[in-house]
Amino acid sequence: MIGAALADHFKALGWQVQATTRRQDQVDDNHPFLDLASPRLDLPAADVVILAAAVARIGACEKDPVATRRINVDGTLAVAEYMAGQGAHILLLSSDKAFDGTVPLRARTDTPGPACEYGRQKAAAEAGVLALGEQGAVLRLSKVVEPSLELLQDWAKDLAAGQAITPFHDLYLAPVPVELVAEVTTHIAEECAGGIYHCTGGEDRSYVDLARILAMESGYDPALIQPGSCQTADIPAAARPRYTSLEMTLEQSRWGIAAPAFEATALSIIKRK
Repeated sequence: MIGAALADHFKALGWQVQATTRRQDQVDDNHPFLDLASPRLDLPAADVVILAAAVARIGACEKDPVATRRINVDGTLAVAEYMAGQGAHILLLSSDKAFDGTVPLRARTDTPGPACEYGRQKAAAEAGVLALGEQGAVLRLSKVVEPSLELLQDWAKDLAAGQAITPFHDLYLAPVPVELVAEVTTHIAEECAGGIYHCTGGEDRSYVDLARILAMESGYDPALIQPGSCQTADIPAAARPRYTSLEMTLEQSRWGIAAPAFEATALSIIKRK
């Protein structure tokens, strides 16, 4: 979702974009083949390379750390190092899961301390990209959302039919619109900026809060929202951190980009769904 949105955004700016794919039936002049599980390092030249692909499902990483690490760390860094050697600037999209989720608004200067395998893989990939010096940059993201978010679509469908939904009161997110991710990414790419950057929602709130905003804005019966607990769902403990937010002081001072409020992000995706 993020990679496709970035490709569309850059094309709209008039940039020449090639978006890799691991699906053979989609390969063409603008979509070169790349499988991070066993990357072929014959990619076309580029000024900037954005590493957006990953196995991002926390449960999948916990279940098979060897196979997912081959993609999220080994394959990713093989591409990063090869393309940097060709003169490209490298930007790795990373995650708030590089931290353990016990503290809100994590600073970029904080030492990573992941609590899950996915976070450990992202922290390792970060270290490899940052080792490239000024040619390497990391952009950590919290939960990226857009109107086509499947969960939001399912909620709206059920509420419109008068059916109850059970969002979790103890599962949290600091949502950020994909458009803001594209904006921050554009600044990093234009400047070939090195170092660590953040793009995140301004605060952590529960999925119940998100559902209530959806119901209120769309005129659905709020009584249909019946909060549940993620403790009873098949969600790994590592996927349920209390905090996912990151500080954005550098992005605000450098580019005038602040972390959006929870309500603003929720309303932006609900009104456009």
